[in-house]
Amino acid sequence: MIKVRFSLWRFSFGVVVLTVLSMAVVVQVYDFRKDFSYLQTLKKDEINYEVKWGQLLLEQSALTQPGRLEQAAIKDLDMHAPSQDELIIVKP
Repeated sequence: MIKVRFSLWRFSFGVVVLTVLSMAVVVQVYDFRKDFSYLQTLKKDEINYEVKWGQLLLEQSALTQPGRLEQAAIKDLDMHAPSQDELIIVKP
């Protein structure tokens, strides 16, 4: 027969170590899940910013078309193409 020596001190120490390690695992898993959730939020923000950037590029290209600029100059600034009488040629 095998004699088993039961030591209360060793058992208590083992329980304490096991408890501390299990709490450390729980904290690590919680931190990982929190960080992963934050990462997912950042990825969603990145996609939203990419969509917004694409929309702004389209808007910029639409607003800077030469025909639109010419119409805005005529309408808003009362500009017009100069006639022959209004041209002044400066020679060096």
